[in-house]
Amino acid sequence: MSNASASTSNIAKPSTGPLVRLAGLCVSFGRHQVLRDISLDIPRGETLAIIGESGCGKTVLLKAIIGLITPSKGEVYFDGQNMGMLSEREQTLQRARFGFVFQGAALFDSMTVAQNVAFPLRQHTRKTAEEVRQIVLARLAEVGLPEDIVAKRPAELSGGMRKRVGLARALALEPEIILYDEPTTGLDPIMADVINELIISTRSRHP
Repeated sequence: MSNASASTSNIAKPSTGPLVRLAGLCVSFGRHQVLRDISLDIPRGETLAIIGESGCGKTVLLKAIIGLITPSKGEVYFDGQNMGMLSEREQTLQRARFGFVFQGAALFDSMTVAQNVAFPLRQHTRKTAEEVRQIVLARLAEVGLPEDIVAKRPAELSGGMRKRVGLARALALEPEIILYDEPTTGLDPIMADVINELIISTRSRHP
């Protein structure tokens, strides 16, 4: 067995420790230090909120956890694996186990709702077109969106609907952990409450 195959096999084996572990994490951009010596364990099944003022580094922390930003110092472990020690292919396999809901939903403007939700399925699985379609419809229904929305583009949706589509996309691969980056920013209080309730109900359906 090659080393690459062995590493991939190890990734598939869950560890008995915390799902996410940060050890002395530091992130700097030039001379500006955004995160300094962050150490944190997140057990499996735990819901954790990170609170801080705008610009304090919450988004940077989430992106460092998922591997979109390389730490200046320290380590990020996911399911016992040091993300910094993995190959690019192995990191991609690990990221497929995350769901990430970006602050602005980060939908692809040129794609329809269905294509946006299907994107991770197209990238990471070999499911048939019909299987993908069924998953897309199921995830949209789960976040309270009707089937007739599938052909619309993000510009045709309200802010709350875009957030829901972003969540549906994050759920597409049945992730083991979902990271939310300020999911209610820019929404009115009523819609913010709706999104918060949706997050709670999603947590109960995907323990």
